[in-house]
Amino acid sequence: MLQVCVVAAAGMFAAIIIRKDKPEYATLIILLVSFLIALRVIGVLDGMLEEIQGWSKLLKENVVYVNLLLKLIGITYICEFAANICKDAGYSTLSSHIELFGKIMIMMSGLPVMKTMLEMIEEMMQ
Repeated sequence: MLQVCVVAAAGMFAAIIIRKDKPEYATLIILLVSFLIALRVIGVLDGMLEEIQGWSKLLKENVVYVNLLLKLIGITYICEFAANICKDAGYSTLSSHIELFGKIMIMMSGLPVMKTMLEMIEEMMQ
């Protein structure tokens, strides 16, 4: 945790200092720092996925729902990360499109769960 905060702060200060003379380099520094932080996040998520996979015996057939939840969380984080990079670079329109795409992907990924719920409700009504 501390490493990520130190890298982020160092990148931010470097970008602030360089922005005066070379604004394009400041953007590159922020992109590099963001990429390094994303790599660290992926490492942490890898450990979390291994832990959740260990739960498969407890979850049995409900593993599908946990996998879906992880997929939705992944879509959210990736789209937010990409959208924030676009906003920082001054491309807010592109950022809005990425956010919209993420929302649509989340909706599409959740449709099988909604179908299952509707089937369950239909069975209960009979």
